[in-house]
Amino acid sequence: MIRKAKVTDAKGIAKVMVESYNMDTVAEGEKVFVSEIGKEHRYVVVEDGEILGFASWTVHDLPKHELAELNRIAVLGSARGKGIAQKLFDGLVKEIKAFYVKKGFSLRKLYLLTHHSNDRAKKFYEKLGFKLETSLKNHYYDKEDEDVYSLFF
Repeated sequence: MIRKAKVTDAKGIAKVMVESYNMDTVAEGEKVFVSEIGKEHRYVVVEDGEILGFASWTVHDLPKHELAELNRIAVLGSARGKGIAQKLFDGLVKEIKAFYVKKGFSLRKLYLLTHHSNDRAKKFYEKLGFKLETSLKNHYYDKEDEDVYSLFF
């Protein structure tokens, strides 16, 4: 089941973050989740009470720019290969499009940043139709470039 994330999902989302992002502990993941509440729209996939994956997005600048950023999409390692990330992405795009329609606009572009070294993620994004636009040198970390991928609607 895909649903909007709640504050009570912090620990489950943090477990996914530890497996998928540069987080060292569940406590660090929970802190990040709580600090970002209200800044982004989040969704989770829950099965038998366990969070298997999550995704989040934000409006970039003003709605009239019709631009959104896919901040995170991640699935527990034990749940990968089951189409969960695809379901999260499809649900997210549907929600983003509905958000923009309510504002009197339409989604024009969805973009994301990913580590240049993250081949698994880049392959997934390309499968979804994203195209590499550019690379940002040493963007988040020294000696790690970020690739910017975009999907136009």
